[in-house]
Amino acid sequence: MNRRAFLSLTAPGLLGSMGTSLGRGAPAAVDPVHVSACYYPWYDTDGRHWREGYDGIDRDDGPELGLYSSRSRETIRQHIAWSREFGIDNWICSWWGPLSWEDETLRTWVLPEISRANEDAAKRGETPLTFCPLYEAGGLLGLDPERGIEFGAVETEKLAEHFRHLARHFLSHPACYRIQGRPVVYLYLSRTFSGDYSRALARARVVTEAAGVPVYLVGDEVFWGKPDRARIRALDAVTSYNMHGPKRFSGQTDWTGFVAESDRVYADYREVAASEGVAFIPGILPGFDARGLGPENSHYVIPRVLKPGGDSVSFLKAQGELAKAHLDPELRTVAITSFNEWHEGTQVEPSRGAGKAAGVTVRRMFKPEA
Repeated sequence: MNRRAFLSLTAPGLLGSMGTSLGRGAPAAVDPVHVSACYYPWYDTDGRHWREGYDGIDRDDGPELGLYSSRSRETIRQHIAWSREFGIDNWICSWWGPLSWEDETLRTWVLPEISRANEDAAKRGETPLTFCPLYEAGGLLGLDPERGIEFGAVETEKLAEHFRHLARHFLSHPACYRIQGRPVVYLYLSRTFSGDYSRALARARVVTEAAGVPVYLVGDEVFWGKPDRARIRALDAVTSYNMHGPKRFSGQTDWTGFVAESDRVYADYREVAASEGVAFIPGILPGFDARGLGPENSHYVIPRVLKPGGDSVSFLKAQGELAKAHLDPELRTVAITSFNEWHEGTQVEPSRGAGKAAGVTVRRMFKPEA
């Protein structure tokens, strides 16, 4: 679907002011698109993370697999099988530092299963599943409500040490996702970086180059507000983890305006990124519902229904068309939040209530002929 058709679905009347903002033409929708999805290896059957609350807890809904462990080989194998079924090519794996639960889970349980599955896929002539780290910058470096993640000597050294560990244990792995031959790392909340972040990122690059795996950095930059050209320049690609934010959208029943305004934001960031030689990876959100975290949670809900009368994947479909309208012609890749982030209700993993609807929709949008 081209951008004109996309706008006619989401915000009729805006075409006059937005019709030429994209610059590059969108590729044909029938072509397959590379799909990444954020993957969270932090659950366990003793209640780890599940006890914090999750989408569906208030309506006897939840994962089709039940409250599983991320260290269950059967669960990982099922997640791999579903990812193949849904046309998901890459897992962006949440990483919380050396020797963290997630670090050990990935190294000891997840990566061996990906390797085993890829060996079987190779025998069948299928494309392998890849992974890459999602560097949880807020938790690893400290996020100040006013200053964001402010880089000084301490934060710079932490980042370098973390990337040294990533280079040693993840970035050289055969299944690590690569762009332009370089292993990829997503930087969560890079849009909050302040201080001497440029030096810190340069140091992280030196560390990985010394290990023989020069890194490709994808920043979580795309959000409401003006693009930061200097910070974008320090990255290889930019994306949006989650466009949930402005309070003015709270309580709406028709979300076509949200998607249309997101389109304008994407166009602005894409234009700035292109001018700096930086790639653009559109982000996709199936919905957002963090009510399972408890009454103290103040985040508004982004329903999975785009507007009254729509089906349970209509918001996801609109997000998919938004993403296709902004595909980078060289990368042709999108990033979905998420495969299984149940706390915020962004998952496409099958649930007891909705089944495989979201995952099947992802495949139909991005792998129509597969």
